[in-house]
Amino acid sequence: MLSSGRKEQFHFLADALMPGPYQCYLCDEEDMIGEDGLCDTCRAKLKYLPNPTYLQPLDGVTIGLQYSDEISSAVMRFKKHGQTEYAGFFTQFLSVPKEWNADILVPVPMHPFKKWLRRFNHTELLASYLSNAVGIPYSTKLLYKIRFTPDQKALKDPAVRRRNMRGSFSADPHVKGLRIVLIDDVFTTGATVYECAKVLKRAGADKVYLSAVTSPSH
Repeated sequence: MLSSGRKEQFHFLADALMPGPYQCYLCDEEDMIGEDGLCDTCRAKLKYLPNPTYLQPLDGVTIGLQYSDEISSAVMRFKKHGQTEYAGFFTQFLSVPKEWNADILVPVPMHPFKKWLRRFNHTELLASYLSNAVGIPYSTKLLYKIRFTPDQKALKDPAVRRRNMRGSFSADPHVKGLRIVLIDDVFTTGATVYECAKVLKRAGADKVYLSAVTSPSH
């Protein structure tokens, strides 16, 4: 269940999803749904990940939900099928601990050509919504994807995923001294975000954290 604080932060969901025959964000079926955009059945299936594991160079990680078939389908509707309304729904499962003392949110970047093909970067939408919810600014000008790479999902071997990401990102010098929170949807092997964190640290970032919506194994 959502805490009272999160209910206030995401009151826009209640305004948009008044009780009635609407489609649940996860099962995509018409049902009576709550202000979180879920039917009772899907809400009961959610599993949270309060203590995810991670490695350096990340300094901390928060993940909202354990990955499932329903969440996978919803993620695909969001980032592959252009249903951008999912940004608000997924943001309720992102968090930024106060002890991180974060300066700025940075969405995991997409290569410009891929963004042109898709017409938007889903992580930018997540960062925008989260910024409004927690009062921390976000920027798309501090980290760039500079090399077009095959989709990570198509690569099953973690070592291949890591090689695929090497040399793919560039950080702006203005990251020096900043405490940065990377924003992503799915944290799988960590190959992408670890490479992002490495590049940010090399450019002088003080701390690099990750806030992700879901993960299958952390």
